[in-house]
Amino acid sequence: MNTKTITLTIAFAALAIALNVIKIPTFYLPGFNYRVYEIPIVVSFLLFGPKIGILVTILNALGQLFIIPAPAGIVTVWFGILAIFIMMAGVYSANRLLKGRFSSGNKFCASKIVGYLTVSGAVFRGVAMPMLDFFLLYHILLPLYLGRTFMESYMVGLIPGLIAFNATVPLYTIPISYLVAKRANKVLGPSSSIKGLLT
Repeated sequence: MNTKTITLTIAFAALAIALNVIKIPTFYLPGFNYRVYEIPIVVSFLLFGPKIGILVTILNALGQLFIIPAPAGIVTVWFGILAIFIMMAGVYSANRLLKGRFSSGNKFCASKIVGYLTVSGAVFRGVAMPMLDFFLLYHILLPLYLGRTFMESYMVGLIPGLIAFNATVPLYTIPISYLVAKRANKVLGPSSSIKGLLT
């Protein structure tokens, strides 16, 4: 990594940490919020590739733990990382499948690419995270952390909300991130050390 990449990584991580304070509560799932801190993480992933995206995600998680702590943060922060990684895996998979199929200059093709990346990220996260939330978070980790268990009927009632939440977060995160990354890619210019998904 060169100085430019390190500086931009720190800047994206700092922006993600600063955006942690913006929360929009969901009306259908108690305790869950739509948050915009994932946007700079996905932008860094698109611009610089998986290694930098993962590094920005981990730096953001450390910022969440130590700068902006939340209740049950030690458990929920790591689940947030897992959700971002799963969503980025969907974006990466779609990008690998689409590589070279569309010309980058065509606006219609750009909207198709955004659509494919968004759908793939939403499917990956919308399928995997509700199962992990249900079986791992609510059955094992939160009971260990809180010292009490949840009623099974309560947890089963959360499943539709967990599916909806995890499927809808990528619907705003990925398109906004793609647009910001495309614009930033033009401003930053090509660099041999930056091997992101947009290059």
